[in-house]
Amino acid sequence: MSEETTVIDSSEEVSLPQPKKRDLFFTKQVDQDSIAALTESILAIEKHDKYIKKLYSLHNLEYSPRPINIYIDSYGGMVYQCFGLLSIMRESSTPIHTIVTGTAMSCGFLIAISGHVRSCYADSTHMYHQVSTGIIGTLKEVETEFLEASRLQDRIEDITLRQTKITPEKLEEIYNMRHDFYMSSEEALTLGCVDNIIGTIHTPKTKKPVTRKKKEA
Repeated sequence: MSEETTVIDSSEEVSLPQPKKRDLFFTKQVDQDSIAALTESILAIEKHDKYIKKLYSLHNLEYSPRPINIYIDSYGGMVYQCFGLLSIMRESSTPIHTIVTGTAMSCGFLIAISGHVRSCYADSTHMYHQVSTGIIGTLKEVETEFLEASRLQDRIEDITLRQTKITPEKLEEIYNMRHDFYMSSEEALTLGCVDNIIGTIHTPKTKKPVTRKKKEA
């Protein structure tokens, strides 16, 4: 049974259900099971918020749901499932905030930058890279898979360009260098991947050069 809270109207006391807890922790690979669990939690909270909002309106009261907080520490995973979650996040009437605690890489990066408000802890790491494929098979199969991989990559780039300050020129540079693009919390803030940093950024002490003696033959 849901816990209830008492709201005092101008003329009477009204018992209404409390909102659902809304701190969600995503510390797994992106796959069908992990995304299904996260999607279920988001939809359940949003549905309950809509129900409470209707109850409040019956008593001429206004209900503004607190945001859903998704704490992220993920190396990424499956692109199709990731895109499905991004659609759920985009259409949610309850605001969704993302907070990177450890790392947000690959699909984890896409989830992190898609929050209505995006935060990260000072020592967290973001990483963007191109879609990965293991294309094998006949020439026609390879051709088909290549076209699909290109479609997915176009979508990843579109999301990245819309949700961050990363430029097409920067994406082109990453593409040509063929490497993963890692970002510190400060770099993520500068590039518009997060809106704010939680905690103190510690500036590394200047290291003295280490002189190593050569072994004599």
